[in-house]
Amino acid sequence: MEPRKVMDTMLVSRVRILYIRSLLARSPELQSIKVSPIERFLEKSNSTSRSRGSSRGSSPGRSPGYHHDHGSRVALMDENVHGFKVNIKQEKKSKFSSIVLKLRGIEEETWRQHVTGGKLREITEEAKAFAIGNKALAALFVHTPAGELQRQIRAWLAENFDFLSVTGGDVAGGTTGQLELLSTAIMDGWMAGLGTAQPPSTDALGQLLSEYSKRVYTSQLQHLKDIAGTLATEEADDPVHVSKLRSALESVDHKRRKIMQQMRIDTALLTKEEGGSPIRNPPTAAEDARLASLISLDNILKQVKEVIKQSSTRPLRKSKKKALLESLDDLLAQMPSLLDIDHPCAQKQITDARNAVESLQEDPDDPAPDPNSNSNTLGESEVSQWNVLQFNTGTTAPFIIKCGANSSCELVIKADQRVQEPKGGEVIRVVPRPSVLAEMGFEEMKGVFEQLPEAVSLLALARSADGTRARYSRLYRTLASKVPALKEIVAEMERGGVFKDVRS
Repeated sequence: MEPRKVMDTMLVSRVRILYIRSLLARSPELQSIKVSPIERFLEKSNSTSRSRGSSRGSSPGRSPGYHHDHGSRVALMDENVHGFKVNIKQEKKSKFSSIVLKLRGIEEETWRQHVTGGKLREITEEAKAFAIGNKALAALFVHTPAGELQRQIRAWLAENFDFLSVTGGDVAGGTTGQLELLSTAIMDGWMAGLGTAQPPSTDALGQLLSEYSKRVYTSQLQHLKDIAGTLATEEADDPVHVSKLRSALESVDHKRRKIMQQMRIDTALLTKEEGGSPIRNPPTAAEDARLASLISLDNILKQVKEVIKQSSTRPLRKSKKKALLESLDDLLAQMPSLLDIDHPCAQKQITDARNAVESLQEDPDDPAPDPNSNSNTLGESEVSQWNVLQFNTGTTAPFIIKCGANSSCELVIKADQRVQEPKGGEVIRVVPRPSVLAEMGFEEMKGVFEQLPEAVSLLALARSADGTRARYSRLYRTLASKVPALKEIVAEMERGGVFKDVRS
């Protein structure tokens, strides 16, 4: 069973190493890490100090840490671990032992191979025990190719055990064979130990993978934080600049969310057993607020552009010009939803548009609308699609209001002039935005409602001015939300606090 366990843990180590090396290849944050040489991990069992190549002081322990070489600014893994004690003694030939073996009928070469095999198994087990939970050794394996690492072990053995360098047929397998066997035994033991879990923690390579992943995620999040911070302080000059800034911040935010999603998957996988500390996500409240402001600003500027487009149609009727100016006033009312840094751009674009609309000449043949007239002064043909809503107040028979949008993106309703008989036939009216009622008194609002179908008064009129504004806002929202062309405008009005009902 034991060889199977060793093979299993060695397989774990190989998979971990491949995964970590893949992470290293695509992560500049990890490529600057330097690990100590092989001499720091090997030690002669009969010596009181490290090997000749590692005489630099290092206290025992298993707590690897990172520090920076201030000269080269390169991350260095400084492992405070004791070296693996290699216990190899030169075989002493004895005529007496040869005679005993002959008397027992055992060939000397067979006995030598038996002793060598037992010693190699002992070294492998000791190497495995040394490697369990040893993150510093795990880092050495990850940052050093396997063939190169075994070559370094062979070189250290040849340097520190002179008798292995003696050539001659007396050494079983030859000198090269002995070095190969010993270095392989150490490598196999280390590989098996690095893949062995140490409850409640995972194996050393798993711990290293978790630590490296956290470093990568932390670095990436900080990098995105720096980019977003720079973009968030950049002032937008015009609609094109606003669109570019918004797109850039949205791209950074998307990348950050992808990293956070990957963190939730990887961190759960890598640190579930060891209870690793969570990765600290740099705060992004300021950047998120700027992105929200830019989104609102971008939508405001798109509506300003639409107003300019609508004003270019000829002839320009008085009612349409008035509606366009009211639309610009509504956009001004949405400016509190913007950050201060975005106010100048919005103010300039709205002011320029207002000046352009005000400078346009009205159609001299456009008659002033008669508020008492039932005729369709807007032209029913301007509304391409009507959406039907039925209302039931409980005090009257159910009634219907049809709603749509005209070419000026205004809410238009079509309903019977009166709710009860005689209903007086259908009339079409533009419904004023809730902001129009903001400064009106109760009687003034009643006067506005008198120009609209009776259904509006029935649904919106309350006992007080504030109550009427709230009910009217709710009615306007209900009607406009049913018109696809007005949904974006409704959303902007909600963000701008135009609605005065309890939901705003």
